[in-house]
Amino acid sequence: MNAMMNWKRLLLIFSLLFGPAAQAVAQGKSQFIPPPLRLYIPFEAAWNGMLEVLEKNDFEIFQQNRAQGSMMSSFREYSSGLLTESHISKIGEQPKLIDGDWLSVRYQYEVFIELIGDRETLLTVYANIEALQREYLGTETWVKIQTVGNLEARLLTQFGQSLFGQNFSLQEPKKGFWERDPTYLPDPAERIPRTTGPERP
Repeated sequence: MNAMMNWKRLLLIFSLLFGPAAQAVAQGKSQFIPPPLRLYIPFEAAWNGMLEVLEKNDFEIFQQNRAQGSMMSSFREYSSGLLTESHISKIGEQPKLIDGDWLSVRYQYEVFIELIGDRETLLTVYANIEALQREYLGTETWVKIQTVGNLEARLLTQFGQSLFGQNFSLQEPKKGFWERDPTYLPDPAERIPRTTGPERP
């Protein structure tokens, strides 16, 4: 009897200590925030390739600084109307709505391209997501939504496929975690743009 009670106490203590951590890990399994992508191509090819991919997706370039290797797209609507609430969860962590409704959700991209060598660059993509909330009193506010990485992964995949072909894909996760420094070395048979890197100040 005492042994059974001790086991119950141990199980209770275990659940209290490790339950929240286990829940956080379970939630994190569906998330993939792509880390910087190391590419063995010149800066010029990476820069022009990203501009082309953004333009093909109907994004205007809101801001760019080639010397610093940064660009920012305009905002683009992802969803609006009755489907907004369900669509927010596809791309971000949806905050709890105390009152009111979600009217629409939009996003923009921030891209950073770092020159490492003559034919080596580091590409980082961030998605800024905002959802428009209307309270019952009529006040409308744009709320920042935390990304889950789906938008970043999609843009990086489109970028890679545009330069290296349809066989390009982001690396698969290992043991539930993504590698910190994924790389993509194109096959010699695949097209590699031959351009020179920019002059840096």
